[in-house]
Amino acid sequence: MNKYYAFGAILMAGALAGCNQSAGSHSGASFEVVADGAVYTLANSAREFGTDEDISFSDSVSLILPSSLFGADVKPLCDSIVKLAFDTVGVSTDASIDSYLESTVSRLGYPYTKIEDAADVVPDGFNKVSGKVVNLSPELLVYCVTTSDYQPRAAHGMTTNFYINYSIAHERVLTFADLFETSKLPELVNAIQTHADAIETLIGPTTVSELPAGNNFKITPGGEIEFVYQPYEVASYAQGTIRVPFYPYELATFMTPFGRQYFNISDI
Repeated sequence: MNKYYAFGAILMAGALAGCNQSAGSHSGASFEVVADGAVYTLANSAREFGTDEDISFSDSVSLILPSSLFGADVKPLCDSIVKLAFDTVGVSTDASIDSYLESTVSRLGYPYTKIEDAADVVPDGFNKVSGKVVNLSPELLVYCVTTSDYQPRAAHGMTTNFYINYSIAHERVLTFADLFETSKLPELVNAIQTHADAIETLIGPTTVSELPAGNNFKITPGGEIEFVYQPYEVASYAQGTIRVPFYPYELATFMTPFGRQYFNISDI
């Protein structure tokens, strides 16, 4: 498979501007886009699906990866992105992508053949992994890995969004355990349900009995902490992704000393 790489840079001096900053600079951020994928014919699938021809499946990856970030060490962030996107560690990004694409089409259970000229092919199913920056400042980068999957002839597809919150100042990914006390997690779950009930007119009815899968949360551009549940986790599929936001001070009693310090609410 042939991977596509594109490079770009963002300068930051109070606001985003320009596109000429070199990698490794302390005054800007630069990124590369890594993309790969193919469309396959699934051999011997026509009889099972009742079609005249074997069905097709599209498999693709497109990630925006940081190569420099205001002088901070980007390796912990890149490692976290690759782990979240492909569930692999300790191997190159290229190898992780190759392994993921092969495993995704292989698990359908059919012998497969790559379609060399697939420009006019409308796939019967697909799997797509994409990654992008959703929040960027000199202090914080928030990254989203989105996986969209539609199995051939299924009633509907499934899309999930998982987030990484990277503190540029601390040069580390902010984990759930960094911010919240383990002993307070049952109370935190109750608080999420209470707040979800309060905003039911916006998000619909929910049943929150656990933290989001993977302790999924993001820090919004406005500084809120948003707990993110995937479709089916706490509500009907039709309600989509459920997001329950809090201002940090509302969660102070559940936070670790580091969490309160990070959000500047140590005096609460």
